Amino acid sequence: MKDVHEALNLREANMVATYLEDQGILADVRGGAYQAVVGELSNIRGTLPRVWVLEDGDAERAARLVATFVASLRATPEGEPWVCACGETLEPQFQSCWKCQAPKPV
Repeated sequence: MKDVHEALNLREANMVATYLEDQGILADVRGGAYQAVVGELSNIRGTLPRVWVLEDGDAERAARLVATFVASLRATPEGEPWVCACGETLEPQFQSCWKCQAPKPV
């Protein structure tokens, strides 16, 4: 088992682990339990959740995949907000409307 990512919070760690599993790499989230006590505002070393891959042989590939995935998660969305046919205004990163589930117009 190898450590491949220190997440900013438990939500990010779980998203990374799920992404790795979607890529065929078994992953587990460890740590982060203290965030419930200290809150997500604290980034005290040792309290942040970490993502581990279960097979050592997957670690190098997982690290590359995680770097790309996390960069996309943390990137500022490009483009302008868009308005759905139902009238809801959405940020550019959303591909469908949260209110009516209509797809983003091309």
